[in-house]
Amino acid sequence: MKQLKLFGLPIAAISLLVWCLSFVSPVYGSTPTEAVVLTQAQYNTLLKNFDTLENTIDSQLNTINELEQQLSIAKMSTNESQQALLEALRQLEEQRQLLIEAQNSLREQESLLLQQRLSLEKAEIYLNQQKEIIKKAQHQNRNSKILNIILGTALVYAITR
Repeated sequence: MKQLKLFGLPIAAISLLVWCLSFVSPVYGSTPTEAVVLTQAQYNTLLKNFDTLENTIDSQLNTINELEQQLSIAKMSTNESQQALLEALRQLEEQRQLLIEAQNSLREQESLLLQQRLSLEKAEIYLNQQKEIIKKAQHQNRNSKILNIILGTALVYAITR
């Protein structure tokens, strides 16, 4: 509806102008062969139509300029948005790379932790074996002391007898 109002008035004005000009000159650019006589009312109507046409053209030029400005702003906004989206995409790619590196590092640390746990389990088994060896050695040492005491007592008893 707005477009009809925007373009309807100029079309009507142009049509009226063409109709009026058809009385002035039968062929565009040719000189009239006969004199055209206009009444004051026709002349005023023709001037009014010219003014209307000129105002319509000015209005349309203003509308075109406004639309061009809006288009320019939209293009700049679109370019800025596109640049922002490209920057965001680049940052997302960097974040993805950092996350992949962190994931790889985490896997390496997990592998290292597993190796350390296995090493710790082996060390614990070895420690338990050493404790058993020490217990056996302490038990043998105690038995040897008891045997030495018994033998020493028996030797003292044998000598005193």
